[in-house]
Amino acid sequence: MFEEKKIKDLRIAQNLSLKQLSDKSGVSVSMISQIERKKTDPTLTTLYKICNGLGVSISSFLESDDQSTHIVRKDQRKTLNFPKSHSKYELLTPITDGNIEMIRIYLEPGQEDQQLVKHAGEECGHMLEGEMTIVLGDKQHTLHEGDTIRFDSNVPHRFLNHTDKTAISIWAMTGRIL
Repeated sequence: MFEEKKIKDLRIAQNLSLKQLSDKSGVSVSMISQIERKKTDPTLTTLYKICNGLGVSISSFLESDDQSTHIVRKDQRKTLNFPKSHSKYELLTPITDGNIEMIRIYLEPGQEDQQLVKHAGEECGHMLEGEMTIVLGDKQHTLHEGDTIRFDSNVPHRFLNHTDKTAISIWAMTGRIL
């Protein structure tokens, strides 16, 4: 589960003021302060921006796995919930220093956060259930059950669910975004 306190801990460890992190991330001082004080939950986009400003992956906010195994058991998966983004990310790979991560994304209907994000790496996704719109730059692609997509993560992108059913997909991502 996501812990807001870790943002402050990482910011302080890097000797960054709220203003400096705001400048590096593009997130307002007020918003960062509210998140650190648990006054608001960040959207997925906001958390991506803060992570980029801190130079860390989202998995920095999760407890580390036992490094003695390379297996993640079904009942031991780490998850990140983003209520404001109507999404849940379930880590399918161990939290390690590897170059690839696999996640299952549950995207509920009704999300409002439509800001594009970009980061280093590459992504490949496969739709298991429902449908999802992938915004890549100025183009939109709708994936239906069974469809697959691959793209450069440096292209500004966003996952949207415009339907009334939960969209479930599996993703392989390089560049340590989670």
